[in-house]
Amino acid sequence: MERSEKNAGQNSVIFALIYGATYIPATWLLKHQMVDRPLSIIIAIVPIITFSVFILKMIRAFSVMDEVKQRVQLEAVVIGFSLTAMLVMLLFLLELCGISNRGWFGYGHLVGYCWAFYFVGWFVSKKKYGV
Repeated sequence: MERSEKNAGQNSVIFALIYGATYIPATWLLKHQMVDRPLSIIIAIVPIITFSVFILKMIRAFSVMDEVKQRVQLEAVVIGFSLTAMLVMLLFLLELCGISNRGWFGYGHLVGYCWAFYFVGWFVSKKKYGV
């Protein structure tokens, strides 16, 4: 059981790196409009596919974890989602007030904030359960 948990965890890390290796260049290429429109659509879809595979591998990794590690991951996702929802609500309300800075809080930045919030939840939950 320990071996399969380690393999599943390594697979999810590998696919997370593959996702990052497709997302970052795609963002750069699309931001600087280096390619024509039909190719840009394909470039925009590739990170979504790699992220989907990463999520599937992550879910498989969760299924072989023990109950405490599953609880840590679940709490990390819940905390991350809650913080992301609060940030989106705050940004919406600030936009209604006419106070908005898309340079710091654009759609592209929300991905980074989601990951940061997940890791905040992960650290809090790991400390809570002593894992």
